[in-house]
Amino acid sequence: MDLLFPEFLEVRLPFRGLDLPSKSQRSPRRALSARSTAYEGMEQTRLLSFTPVDHPDERVQRIGFDLTDPYVEQCWSAVVGPTSTLLLRRMPVLWETGAPAEIEASELSRSLGLGGGTGDNSLLTRSMERLVRFRLARPTTTDAGLEVFRQVAPLAPRQLDRVSQWTLDTHERLFSAHLERFDDLASHRANLSSVTARLDRIQYGTSRPANGIAAHHHGLER
Repeated sequence: MDLLFPEFLEVRLPFRGLDLPSKSQRSPRRALSARSTAYEGMEQTRLLSFTPVDHPDERVQRIGFDLTDPYVEQCWSAVVGPTSTLLLRRMPVLWETGAPAEIEASELSRSLGLGGGTGDNSLLTRSMERLVRFRLARPTTTDAGLEVFRQVAPLAPRQLDRVSQWTLDTHERLFSAHLERFDDLASHRANLSSVTARLDRIQYGTSRPANGIAAHHHGLER
């Protein structure tokens, strides 16, 4: 399998056409502190709102993984950590009773085994920040909480460079099986190839230095 998803997951990477957050939105703590106490000195009884939204990139909407997919736990946990993964996986459960889901900050924290702390250095706050940093969610524009993307992309090449061999093997297995579900796989392959080339031009210019991505492409060929 020679398919790897392009590197547009982290907000640091510019990508024309994506609804990227502004500088004031890149940290949910910074973005929300101006209008609420949800992050800095978050009140324990403060209601957090979690709204399900489609990923801003249509390619992720088409071929991304659902939040309940094993890929989220088995691959993304190596990048965002177990606590942020647990928070992300909790979202579909919260939405079962209605969307957006509203829950008190301390209640959510305790339900995840994070204790009752909800301050700006709490595990809950840091976990929410990581979801935003890695393009799995974005701050809301009105309420305290997050807009959480319903779909997640496969790990980007530079993320795969840093994970364990077990995670890399699992990525290959789950991503390959996932792509087999699409009847127009050839179209998706051509689309991903075009996107990767476009991102290379944006990030590196006309010529890209050699790095580990090509090696990964070769390693995942079937």
